[in-house]
Amino acid sequence: MGNLKTIFSISILLSLLFGCSSVKITDSWRGLRTLDLKNKHILVVSKTEDRSVQIRFERAMVETLGENGFTSIESHVKFPFSDPTEKVEKDKIKEVITTLRDNNIDVVIVSHLVDSKEYTTMVTTGETIYLDPFPYRYRGYRSFYGYTGSYFAQYHTTEQEGVTYVLETLVYDLTLPGENQLISVITSEVDNPSNLSITSEDFSKGIVKNLIQ
Repeated sequence: MGNLKTIFSISILLSLLFGCSSVKITDSWRGLRTLDLKNKHILVVSKTEDRSVQIRFERAMVETLGENGFTSIESHVKFPFSDPTEKVEKDKIKEVITTLRDNNIDVVIVSHLVDSKEYTTMVTTGETIYLDPFPYRYRGYRSFYGYTGSYFAQYHTTEQEGVTYVLETLVYDLTLPGENQLISVITSEVDNPSNLSITSEDFSKGIVKNLIQ
């Protein structure tokens, strides 16, 4: 899993993959019919080993939440010295929840990478060329058969490799009883991320849209 996180971070930051990023929601679950998050304070957490990716994704999510009337803050701002990838032992969960509640946090949105899938596609490109070697006219007008040129189509097929990253977003409402705190699970796919800013914005828009619908 650590290698997946590293690959995901490097791919976004160095723009090694081709094309524009494409983010889509592939699956979602919610424990409540409607999610009442408008009057609650939300903590946004991106679990990645790369600090730059964490900051960009958390910031984009907070901005998108704000545009939709939610109050939220990034984990790297609220808890600047914390490690989002650090595993919380089962006997420490209650302690962590208490700390969050003491810091006026009602809801936590956590996103993390769960899988990556490599694939190869065949891309065909081409052009049509018109050759007109013997144009002629009869008494100033084009002949009945027009010009004697011909059309030629040239096509080239190449292989292009891509990677689809599968991310999971968990939403916890800490104001509910422990067994009911997980209120939503959203699975999304990021296809060929080539720009950190665009990818984080597209991702946050997809997640927030799912939460408010």
